[in-house]
Amino acid sequence: MTVPTASLPLPPGPVGLPLVGSALHFIGPFGRSPHAVLTRLAGTYGPIVSFRPGTAGDFVAVSSPAAAREALVDNDAALAARFVPDVARARAHSSESLLFLPSSSDLWRQHRAAVGAHLSAGRGLLDGARRVRDRHARGLAARVRARSGAPVKVGEAVLGAVLDVVSGTLFSEDVVGARVRGDHGQPFEDLVAAVLADWTRPNVSDAFPFLAPLDLLGARRRVSRGLTTLYEFLDDEFIERRLAGGVNRSRGDLLDAVLARHAKAELTRSEMTKFFTDIFLATSNTSRITVEWAMALLFKHRDKMEKVQAELAASLGSKDFVEELDLDELPYLRAVVKETLRLQPPAPLLPRMVVADGVSLGGFSVPMGTCVLVNLWAIGRDPTAWPRPEEFVPERFLGDEAADFRGSMDFAYRPFGAGRRMCPGLDFATRLVPLLLASILHKVEWRLPDGMAPEDVDLKDRYSMVLELAEPLRAVPVVSTP
Repeated sequence: MTVPTASLPLPPGPVGLPLVGSALHFIGPFGRSPHAVLTRLAGTYGPIVSFRPGTAGDFVAVSSPAAAREALVDNDAALAARFVPDVARARAHSSESLLFLPSSSDLWRQHRAAVGAHLSAGRGLLDGARRVRDRHARGLAARVRARSGAPVKVGEAVLGAVLDVVSGTLFSEDVVGARVRGDHGQPFEDLVAAVLADWTRPNVSDAFPFLAPLDLLGARRRVSRGLTTLYEFLDDEFIERRLAGGVNRSRGDLLDAVLARHAKAELTRSEMTKFFTDIFLATSNTSRITVEWAMALLFKHRDKMEKVQAELAASLGSKDFVEELDLDELPYLRAVVKETLRLQPPAPLLPRMVVADGVSLGGFSVPMGTCVLVNLWAIGRDPTAWPRPEEFVPERFLGDEAADFRGSMDFAYRPFGAGRRMCPGLDFATRLVPLLLASILHKVEWRLPDGMAPEDVDLKDRYSMVLELAEPLRAVPVVSTP
């Protein structure tokens, strides 16, 4: 017999203080990154914890595979919306955004279908754009090798390649280096990085919504300016120019598919522009972060670095550059990416909003309007699911029984989420990230700068809603002269 949720208790959690609630756990001298704080609270209160940061309403964090399955699969329809941070309301972005619309929205379903049709494995555009990915991976490798002996900011180098791959897939054109404010304006990649910095930084307006109109940290104003520039650039440089091309405009890319919907009055110009903005913001951040973390972990574990490079040398031989078709012959490199995603998922907290009454998780009532956070970072370190959970062991992902990138059936490994809001760019990311990582490791000996030893590599993460290194990774590529 089903127990009515009204008779179930609320999840346990820390006692909140007047006005500030549980906010002191996350800010000031007491705070760490949100995923780490919630993992610590789970150790005290169990895998389902309730808390209230400030006056923002009720939050519940789930930190075990079983609780994640219950949230993302058993209650998929009831947890069908996203928490909308204050910065996403800039320029009314969230009202037309693939990232923030509820899954009940017709526009959200149309956008998801478009992404699925063009960026999923086995679909024409993703497979057809392999040449784009190979070209920019080769370009990244060439640029890194050209800096032989000089320090390189790994994440910055990778971001440029990712943005050009995304632009090539969407628009059949490169975008890195383009000036977004006239001939002497800001480079596109710098604008994207600036918007993402504010987009992912915890904001007092989210904990205390009554302060949102004041925008005390200025984040919404900065994001509004950045989005305005991004919208204008994408609309003028790609959408308008393609429309002006008339019948000769077709290139078979995602822009063509979106313009076909626009021609049927299914999409407005504003909806198109925000759709492409979402794709740039989402894909560029996660891919860059994963490659940078993988490199940092390999520097920390030189034996693993050597094993990857030996595999590359044995598989590719004298071949100068890695291509996507080579990845099937690089199981250890792919295992390195999987293990990186287990330890350091780029989006460590998956946010969902409860949009129905009667939801329960683990025997606790979770009322409508609660924001549920699935703590992937904690689940990836669950000692009941992972032997030696804090250690970097790519070998655990080798063999026929290893989980693939879509995750394990017991939910101990779900780096891209699950259910209807599962990351739509999964197939794109799991092709691009291993390719870029392989490209910068092949035929390059990497050294740490300034006499650093492996134990000096800092793996602390930044206080953010995405999992970035606190100190961007700098390293020295060395290429032997033939």
